[in-house]
Amino acid sequence: MTDLNQKFLIDVIPVARIPLSRQQFFSYVFERPLPTGALVSIPLFRRNIEGIVLDSRPEVEHTGGFQLKKISRVLEESFLTTQQLALAEKISNYYLTSLGTVLRHFMVKRVVARVTNNQSSAISNQETKNILLTKEQRTAVAAIASAHLKLDIRNLKFLLHGPSSSGKTEVYLHSISELKKKNPEKQFLILLPELTLAPQALERYSAYFPEEEIVLLHSKISKGQLYQSWQKIKAGQAKIIIGTRLALFAPFQNLGLIVIDEEQDMAFKQWDMNPRYDARKGAELLSEIFACPLVFGTSTPRIETFQKTQAGEIKLLTLPRLVLPTNSYKLKAISYELVDMRKEKWTDYAGKKKPNLSLLSLKLQGEISYALSHKLQTVLFVNHQGMSNFSICAGCKAVLRCPKCDRALIYENSGEYKCLHCNYTSGAFATCVVCKGLEFKNVGIGTQLVEREVKKLFPAAQVKRLDGTSAKIAKEKEQVFEDFSKRKIDILIGTQMITKGWDNPNVGLVAIIDADSLFTSPDFLTDERAYANIMQVAGRTGRFGATYPGQVLIQTYHPENKIFNFILNQNYADFFQAQIKERRALSYPPFGKIIKLSFKDEAEEKVEKASQVVFAKLASLISQTDYLSLTEPSKPLVSKVRTKFIQQMILKIKTGAGQKPLPVEIIKFLASLPTGWTIDVDPISIA
Repeated sequence: MTDLNQKFLIDVIPVARIPLSRQQFFSYVFERPLPTGALVSIPLFRRNIEGIVLDSRPEVEHTGGFQLKKISRVLEESFLTTQQLALAEKISNYYLTSLGTVLRHFMVKRVVARVTNNQSSAISNQETKNILLTKEQRTAVAAIASAHLKLDIRNLKFLLHGPSSSGKTEVYLHSISELKKKNPEKQFLILLPELTLAPQALERYSAYFPEEEIVLLHSKISKGQLYQSWQKIKAGQAKIIIGTRLALFAPFQNLGLIVIDEEQDMAFKQWDMNPRYDARKGAELLSEIFACPLVFGTSTPRIETFQKTQAGEIKLLTLPRLVLPTNSYKLKAISYELVDMRKEKWTDYAGKKKPNLSLLSLKLQGEISYALSHKLQTVLFVNHQGMSNFSICAGCKAVLRCPKCDRALIYENSGEYKCLHCNYTSGAFATCVVCKGLEFKNVGIGTQLVEREVKKLFPAAQVKRLDGTSAKIAKEKEQVFEDFSKRKIDILIGTQMITKGWDNPNVGLVAIIDADSLFTSPDFLTDERAYANIMQVAGRTGRFGATYPGQVLIQTYHPENKIFNFILNQNYADFFQAQIKERRALSYPPFGKIIKLSFKDEAEEKVEKASQVVFAKLASLISQTDYLSLTEPSKPLVSKVRTKFIQQMILKIKTGAGQKPLPVEIIKFLASLPTGWTIDVDPISIA
């Protein structure tokens, strides 16, 4: 018989930022036990906040004369699953972030969704299901679909490596189909780096699977729709979950496969707020929790990922480019050509050749004309948005910078200068802070400048621009994608958001307008990103179903750059070997783990002093090890953001010898860092 006076101790994780140096849960009392994962309201200091139940146990007498607080209210008993809690704890431990901060990502507001039309306009296409797979595709599907039969977790991870238009999505689709046949209750997660890839993914998966089994998760859908999708996943009704990194935290019941499409993309990393997690690492942790296969898919793998295939930690599955007869015409390989922009500016002594002052080389102008005359579409990739990269004062040559950030302002069509780090705009009359001059010279190439030049040279063409500025317009990304797919756009100009996922067989020409701008950042990942960006945008042409061999033009003032040789020869293996040699010598990933520590404050002197104090303490701690190193505090490339000054230091852990963990003393010290400090494990940049 239950004792009616019996009380229970309930351990609760407050959904709040609790310093890592403190215990991450608090104990409360309640009249009955509560299930793990329940959502409750608890008193914490002088306010009531939400918390997640971690454990329940009968109360025993305690000494000290203190009285525990009571749980105010039970909000929802089955709120988080045990798998969600396990993932939250793993992310908290790996990224050295408070558990309460991590748990915020698992919580969606309980809002009733409005009645809307179906989320997809895609119509199931029986013909797509009957596509015959190649031998390599069948091999990949068989390996992934049978991975769950093996006990070693290493046999559950795959890198699906193949050039653009090699049929990676078909492998995903058929692997899911095979796994669904074995267990219809399984759920499948497809992670995308960006929202722009969602419409096409939704269309492809809707052609294979019932639309009512598919949900789309990303930050732009309404709160009501997000909650409704969350509940469908929790009830096991949703089988195919497509989403950006937000989808990682969904309440999966029976996860059977995780696919990370375009795994090379840095958008998988949340770099601007805590927890600074990487969805690719989170997916690895989730696959271990559910013991399900994990597939990294890309045409340009990260160096770390490919190295794991060499070390036997991930199984490599390779796909060749699909070359099939199309209308009695056998599609040739994509043609790559380097355009030396220095020659465009030359004038011969006879005066017969005049310099070409356009942003577009004569070769590119000719190829665009050819594409337009043959009803083919063109993609122009530009690394920067706006009218320029930066502007300098015509009088004193000082760079025009944002007063709130240590960043050069960019000039826009509107006639104003804008900061890409904050919302600052200069107004109609910008003024040089050094000499008070009002005249500026714009340097570099941006999307808006290219758009203006293209419209001037090809006034009859339908031209559209897609970058960070234009994408802020409501549903602009989706509209541009739809119009481009329906061939309403002849020339598409854009930044990195157009480099991947756009599957259109009518694209005959791709050009990288200013390839040199991809190599300007002093970071160990610069060459890898440049290679990936160029190869990804090049993959927008020569797609499956094309009737014209794709053409790729790369405009540069430095054709001697060794990376261009790897690109022209489409030689990832040699590129990988060159990169791995450099990284091994400098103990960069995958031969070293990096933690970036940065301090931010509005007082520059305080930033410098605080950084030196932490550096001195850490330097003393790591002096007792032989596998840790620490750089002295320094200003990053952008040393002031939104009126706050920044200094950073890099803690490097050599992982070549036995994968030694970070010493407990250092973890405790990092956990005790005061407000203002940021701990970024596996940062996407150290510049």
